[in-house]
Amino acid sequence: MPTERPDESFAALFEHDPTSRPSRRRAKPGDEIDVVVVQIGKEAVFVEFGGTGQGFIDVADLRNPDGSLAVALGAAFRARVAHISAEQEIRLVPTRSAAAAIGAGVTVSGGTEADATRVTVGQVLTGTVARVESYGVFMQIDGTTGRSGRGLVPAVELGLPRGADLRKAFPIGSKLRAKLTELGEDGKMRLSMRALREDEERAQFDGFKATQSDGQVRFGTLADLLKK
Repeated sequence: MPTERPDESFAALFEHDPTSRPSRRRAKPGDEIDVVVVQIGKEAVFVEFGGTGQGFIDVADLRNPDGSLAVALGAAFRARVAHISAEQEIRLVPTRSAAAAIGAGVTVSGGTEADATRVTVGQVLTGTVARVESYGVFMQIDGTTGRSGRGLVPAVELGLPRGADLRKAFPIGSKLRAKLTELGEDGKMRLSMRALREDEERAQFDGFKATQSDGQVRFGTLADLLKK
């Protein structure tokens, strides 16, 4: 339960309208519902759903990788009921697809808090090769253990020629860097080494252009740069 609430009372948010009290009996853990942000506190973001229901989401569940809040007042997204207290206070968490859409981190773990780490779509992740199949390579994300901390780099996203021997190119235990491109609601993660390389080449190109003060592009130098 959050320690800080407007007027020290969750109900005080809506006490001006007695008809706005929530129909909490209808919500149960596991339900997915559409919510709207109505108040932002230091430790919790308060939301409304179904016109009458109210609940809260821990601020930590709505932060971007840089620590900033991923939502503002009026933001609408999908959330899942995580817990209902004895006092009928409803705690929710954004669904994985909603978190991915707003840029908030999603916790992946191996079953214990010590093994947990937060990831977000677009983030560059490091890890080790945990399994190799004909259709791609599974990467165990650093800081996690178990299947929930593994993401798939499909063969087409590895940046290798078609028909390449994946087991030879990516031995079990070798280190990898890849960009997280998808977070599935079922917990599956899709990564891409090709997208990461394209991002890095684009950044190098942009940096190269910024250093040209005479307005002339030196193609030979640029070609050498992109080969690195």
